[in-house]
Amino acid sequence: MKRTMMILLTVAAFGFGARAFAADAAPAAGKPDCTEKQKAYDDAKAATKTAAKPDLSTCKDKKGKEKTDCEKPLKDKAKDDAKAAKDKEKEAKTALDCCKNPKKKGCTP
Repeated sequence: MKRTMMILLTVAAFGFGARAFAADAAPAAGKPDCTEKQKAYDDAKAATKTAAKPDLSTCKDKKGKEKTDCEKPLKDKAKDDAKAAKDKEKEAKTALDCCKNPKKKGCTP
């Protein structure tokens, strides 16, 4: 009797262990690995924040019209950089969303 109980207990333990292993493997196989696209999106978000601020330190010592003339091209360049960074962030977000849900509208298979 004791021997039978030990065998049943061992078989049950192996059954639960195999089932748990299969459950861990199943979601990994079903979900695509989007870590690379997540990192690209995070980098693009960080770039968007830094691109919005122009570096006006070179114009600090100038006054009046000289200062305005110095700052204008820097601000224009910062505005263009910010727009490009936002576009890049949008593309990265779309790629990440399509990776997570390939059936989403606008995603190519």
